[in-house]
Amino acid sequence: MKNIDYTAMGGRIRSARQEAGLSQSELAERCSISVSFLGHIERGTRKMSLETLVAICDILGLSADYLLQDELPGSDAVIGNIIASVKKQGPYQYDRYLTIIKALAEISDKL
Repeated sequence: MKNIDYTAMGGRIRSARQEAGLSQSELAERCSISVSFLGHIERGTRKMSLETLVAICDILGLSADYLLQDELPGSDAVIGNIIASVKKQGPYQYDRYLTIIKALAEISDKL
């Protein structure tokens, strides 16, 4: 089992909070914790409860895997289901979907 680096996890939370345009007080209020405690979490000097971890993930749109270990989930069931459905429609439709996904990825890189 990997050890949790609380300082790194706190840094990921801080970065995501700032990217979301939230102040510490706004995120703390939404998570029902104090600003002081959120500051400790972001510095890695205090451990949070599972409920607080889930709230932070939900509010910031992050996965627990990313926060805990800096890893994005290995597979996404929704995407897997979409791909399986498209494959059933034949190679032409599958190629069209791939083209669309690639175009969306290029556009999102420019945002």
